[in-house]
Amino acid sequence: MPHGRALVLSIASAVGSSSSGPLAKALLEGGWSPIAVALVRLAVAPLVLVVPAVLALRGRGAEVGSARRGIVVLGIFGISGCVVCYFNAISRLPVGVALMIQYASPLLVLAWTAWRQRRVPPPVTLVGAAVAMAGLVLVVGLVGGSGTSIVGVLWACGGATCLATYFATSDALAELPPAGLAFLSLAVAATTVAVLAAVGAMPLHWSTQSVDIGGHGTPWLVPLVLLVLVATVFAYTTSMASVGVLGARLASFVSLSELISAVLIAWLVLGESPRPVQLLGGLLIAAGVVLVRVEKAAAVPVS
Repeated sequence: MPHGRALVLSIASAVGSSSSGPLAKALLEGGWSPIAVALVRLAVAPLVLVVPAVLALRGRGAEVGSARRGIVVLGIFGISGCVVCYFNAISRLPVGVALMIQYASPLLVLAWTAWRQRRVPPPVTLVGAAVAMAGLVLVVGLVGGSGTSIVGVLWACGGATCLATYFATSDALAELPPAGLAFLSLAVAATTVAVLAAVGAMPLHWSTQSVDIGGHGTPWLVPLVLLVLVATVFAYTTSMASVGVLGARLASFVSLSELISAVLIAWLVLGESPRPVQLLGGLLIAAGVVLVRVEKAAAVPVS
């Protein structure tokens, strides 16, 4: 796949994924528990991908077998862990604040890559990381103050760790077709969340009452269908297709565009209005991504 096309897919994936927070929060405020939203989202998505996955994985059983450990790690931590942590975080925090904390994951990816390769990222990458993270602070308006919950912050931190695992593991499994990898990892994730629900690790309850979308009563099926098709099937498939080309580091930084999109969607769905300082943050995020993009291949070995 051409590098430019992979970059477009990565941005499209981030935009699709950005709808998960506002849509899920609408369901949470309508009487759903975080584990219930996560279970339906992750259980239905693999069913949609069955046919494309079978076609994509035909004759590739040996590759799937050799990648089974990575698929399990991706499903348990990279997907189910990230989704469960994020939904529990937004049940206690504003969507923007939870995303800002969770999207500290690019720094974790940089740290992991540097440790594994025993190399320090070039100065331009470090500067890009700092600029992007400064932009994140402005985007969510944390400078102006926001209501916080210690439990919510801890859930968001867990989500950041799981998101870093997602990018690193997806990069390692790039040889598998995106549709097949998404199906297998989502199936593992759905099984994981089902086990958590079955053992009573978290409360499981849902509601069939209408939910508030942009100030209007909307059938609960509408946000749930969008959550499955757009924020899960489309987002994960396009993300896995792009990570293998862009690499975990660049893909994790490009995904920061999800924050800008999430703020806009939260404005439409939840009535959270963006402020000028958030637009400035968006420009800083873009600048940080550009700095990471122009990273040179040379790195400084760690003694």
